Amino acid sequence: MRGERSDDPYARIADLYEAEHRGWTDDLDLYRALAARAGGPVLELGCGSGRVAIALAEAGHIVHGVDTSEAMLAIAHTNLGSRRLPVSFRRGDMRHASGHAEFGLAFCALDGLLHLQSAADVHDTLRAAHHALRPGGLLAVDVVNPSPDRLAMRDGVVRHQSTFAGPGDAEITHFVSWEIDPDAQTIDTAHFYDALSDDGAVRRRTTAFRLRYLERDELEAALQTAGFDRPEVYGNAQLDPFEPDSDRMILVATKSTA
Repeated sequence: MRGERSDDPYARIADLYEAEHRGWTDDLDLYRALAARAGGPVLELGCGSGRVAIALAEAGHIVHGVDTSEAMLAIAHTNLGSRRLPVSFRRGDMRHASGHAEFGLAFCALDGLLHLQSAADVHDTLRAAHHALRPGGLLAVDVVNPSPDRLAMRDGVVRHQSTFAGPGDAEITHFVSWEIDPDAQTIDTAHFYDALSDDGAVRRRTTAFRLRYLERDELEAALQTAGFDRPEVYGNAQLDPFEPDSDRMILVATKSTA
């Protein structure tokens, strides 16, 4: 979910986000496998530029994507183009996902759930996903593992995230800083995208937003409170066992058939 706010932080960098992530394929096999396991249709919460949704539609699944960022949705529609794939995108809030016992799989990829600003928002989203899934349906959530070492290492530090070819093949260098409040479980992120122009000047675009990280116990408990069975928990998109120092937390929960 991109936060429900008038000032969309992704509007400033949507084309850069797309250029940076268009080649990211590490999680596509995971979602293809989950869609095959659960059956369709598929609901993506926080679909962004359509990277995963379009890949699932290309695999033959009916996919519905929702996001609050109009800038990201515009790119999703551009990426879809005139291809007649079974995928649709709409502006919407993941806390109020549509559908009643309609979907086989719902998922929220790459830290999308961390845009939710409170425990109540998380519960509302998980309940909405539960409502949208048919009995036996699957919900998958992929978030960063907020291990103490990882939080300490990144707090107050400007880190190089990536260098990639941006619009017009300009070389873009992306830096990120985190300011962490452990009491509130918040990460205030600042993103800096630097492009070196032909005249040697550095042109910078920036954006900033707040994330709220989730501990494993909190997220597992929230899923079960929303009505899901105890989730499977993995440490990466290859479904290796979760360890305390894993980079990711990927939870796959089933809506009870009872």
